[in-house]
Amino acid sequence: EVVRCLHLLLINRYKFKSSKRIRSHSIQEILDNEYAVIRVDIRIKTDFKIRNNRPDIFILDKKKNKITDIEIGITSQDSLQIVETEKLRKYNLLANDLGLIYKCSVEIIPYVMTWDGIVTKYHKSHLKRLEIPMNVEAYIQSIVRKNIAETISFNRRRGLESGLNAEENCERASMRTNTPLKEEKREEDGANNLKTKNNTPFISQGRTTLEEPK
Repeated sequence: EVVRCLHLLLINRYKFKSSKRIRSHSIQEILDNEYAVIRVDIRIKTDFKIRNNRPDIFILDKKKNKITDIEIGITSQDSLQIVETEKLRKYNLLANDLGLIYKCSVEIIPYVMTWDGIVTKYHKSHLKRLEIPMNVEAYIQSIVRKNIAETISFNRRRGLESGLNAEENCERASMRTNTPLKEEKREEDGANNLKTKNNTPFISQGRTTLEEPK
């Protein structure tokens, strides 16, 4: 769901044709027009053999002559900072090679948080760079938390929780979902609480509104 929401935002931003509504949006692996190239989970050809060459979302902005690689992750609170740092480090070689190939600037933006939506103090900066509206952020948060809760409940009904601790249950749940978006207010990271509504974002070119559920 996270990839789908971000993908829909991007294709509207770069004037690709889309369904406008997240629920009916399907991801195309490669899109190309006069404004941008967008690739989802596709290996990137490079001059040198690079192991980590498959970013979650790759954007080549033709007008700005800029490449953005978005890396999405979900993890435990103990591993949050480690995973976010690793996402940045993991694609450094790819970023350097892409800069030489395309002769443009390259940035890697991690999109990492915990199963219950806690994020690092750098997350706000990442959201700002990605230009993600707050209602879309809140929608993704609600969907991810709902998916995790449903999966844990299903595991319990099937007896799969036997011998599992809470973290292992979350690990199972996270395999069915992507990145939750909520920022818990903490003095150490300066984050804020987000209040979510059970609404689906309606995304159109240049604006994002909420579609009331029917």
